[in-house]
Amino acid sequence: MKKTLLLLAALGLASAAKLTAGTVDVYITGSTAFRANVYTACTKLFASAPSIYYGNAAHGGAGTLNSKDTSWCMTGTPITQLTNVYTPGSPSGTTLNIHGLFTGSIQGLKAVETSQKLVWALPQGTINNNTTTTYTTNSATLAFSDSDNAACPYIVSGNYEQESVAVQPFVIAKANTANGVTNISNVSWEQMYYGIPNGRVPLSAWTSHDSDSNNWVYLAERTLDSGTRRTLTSGDFYQYSDTVGIYIYDATNGNGWYSPTQLAPAGLTVGTGLTYGDGTNGVIATGGYGFDGNVNLQWGYGYVAGGDIKDTLNKTGLDNQSLGCLSMSDSQGVGTSNWATVVSFDGLWPTVAGAGIHGNTGTNDYSPITSGYYPLWGYEVVVHPIDPGAVPPKDQNITLAQLGDWLTPGTFEGVFNAQTINNGGSPITGSIENEIQLSKTGSPGATAIRLSDMKSNRTSVGGEIFPF
Repeated sequence: MKKTLLLLAALGLASAAKLTAGTVDVYITGSTAFRANVYTACTKLFASAPSIYYGNAAHGGAGTLNSKDTSWCMTGTPITQLTNVYTPGSPSGTTLNIHGLFTGSIQGLKAVETSQKLVWALPQGTINNNTTTTYTTNSATLAFSDSDNAACPYIVSGNYEQESVAVQPFVIAKANTANGVTNISNVSWEQMYYGIPNGRVPLSAWTSHDSDSNNWVYLAERTLDSGTRRTLTSGDFYQYSDTVGIYIYDATNGNGWYSPTQLAPAGLTVGTGLTYGDGTNGVIATGGYGFDGNVNLQWGYGYVAGGDIKDTLNKTGLDNQSLGCLSMSDSQGVGTSNWATVVSFDGLWPTVAGAGIHGNTGTNDYSPITSGYYPLWGYEVVVHPIDPGAVPPKDQNITLAQLGDWLTPGTFEGVFNAQTINNGGSPITGSIENEIQLSKTGSPGATAIRLSDMKSNRTSVGGEIFPF
């Protein structure tokens, strides 16, 4: 959920965290599309199942109480592989707190690189419930992004480092409804080239009927801080600052799709927290996520996260003629079965199942991506500080020696983002790579791809694909 916290208000409500000897805190922000993979891997960084405290709606909690929740804190004893994280001389007394707050890819990059203060859930309150009422204001330690830093204004340099984490596949899914979208079984780069700046494409682009030239298929698009949006737009050679057309679906009042830059439909007013449309601002506030007070408007109009687009595509009104670009995790939930409304992109499918991905309950074989055919994907990256002279900020109680990097065993990053492409051998416990590997054999399969599985590469977001 890409919502920047309204910090001035939150400061009056949040409690300051008391940093105690033997406690190490890690604050993770960034990508909403990749948050489920991060969450699952974090649970394996503890010697036993951690206690998990979920944020409430006023502080970014989704209330789902699982890997797709946006605000949470895990606490417990770290695994022995995290040798650098232990407090010297007292490994048995070390407590590891991992705070998650997933605001969006590019928001995350900005937060880390500018030491921006965010409001995080603390390990206090009701365990494994979303009634946590204790929070702290702190800068972020790590940020995940679906888009390389070079494709946005927050370029990593000097005091910070970017590491690759995995490959994030994306797909185009259509609304779970009847009418015009039933004619859509494929989306092309050419259709997106027209649709991205305009926010919609005439249905005639698929039917070739003149009568459909004024029947619009709308593109449910995210705000400017979205790495998913940046991956899609880069593929059609659009720059970060180029215009992206935005339309919002008014499911509350049955007024169809509207442009937030124009007058809102009757009944929509600013800040009312309507289920799918938030007035003329066009910022979505679903599932009780109205905590941001519209401050997210600094990132422009649009949907806040893939979950909001998923919810909108699931509205079955006949006026909901729409498409959305989603991660594999979010697109799985559109329709009545797994990946039920996903269509091919440029005639290609992300898995070898092809159209058989609809309703798939087995594993996902991403050979069309790893071999360099299917083009709609990006590298998931993580950004963190490396310069001991400037960072981490003074409000961090994890040292740079404890944080480390992906090449340093025993550090937080050296376990969390350990990669066999660097270290050889098998994926290690506690690493994101290991969780992706384990998910290959479970139903419904992995939603990301290990770097070591890739046989092709691209050197820029949306750029040319070539063999290694």
